[in-house]
Amino acid sequence: MLDTVPIDPEEFRKGLRAFTTGVTVISMADGHGGMHAMTASSFAAVSVQPQLVAVSVAKTAKSHALLCDDCLYTINILSESQAFHGHYFANRMSERWTPPYLWHVGAPVLTGTMGWFVCRRWAAYDGGDHTILVGEVVKLHRTDDRPLVCSRGQFHALGEPVDAVHPDSRRTPLDA
Repeated sequence: MLDTVPIDPEEFRKGLRAFTTGVTVISMADGHGGMHAMTASSFAAVSVQPQLVAVSVAKTAKSHALLCDDCLYTINILSESQAFHGHYFANRMSERWTPPYLWHVGAPVLTGTMGWFVCRRWAAYDGGDHTILVGEVVKLHRTDDRPLVCSRGQFHALGEPVDAVHPDSRRTPLDA
């Protein structure tokens, strides 16, 4: 049997921050004709057929209650020029601000993103203090803009591509 020591939650968060991810904002109708949104870095592809994606939503988040069984929501992929959007929707800022958005097939979509997926809730799974929300993609859009990424708790613009060089030589896998 493996002896385990409880991991400090803050150490766990620091470990997760070591993984660089894209930045998404999940937007949904707020029930009053407007939009509510939250930043989420826990976005993943699930299936190509059917076309499914997943996000994790804290059970304490206001967004959790708004993501009802039959509602549509949008996973907006932020471009490198939208760091403010990512920061704003990740924090409960006192400043009231609503970014430009449009409605597509009944869901609010942020403008200026590098892409988005409008989703219908497919399934929800208990994930501890989060709910893992799987959505069926009903509409999508993408551009060739550069993504905003998050690494070690800070937003960054994506750098230049790097060659995959074998550690024992200066050859790339394509040279073989």
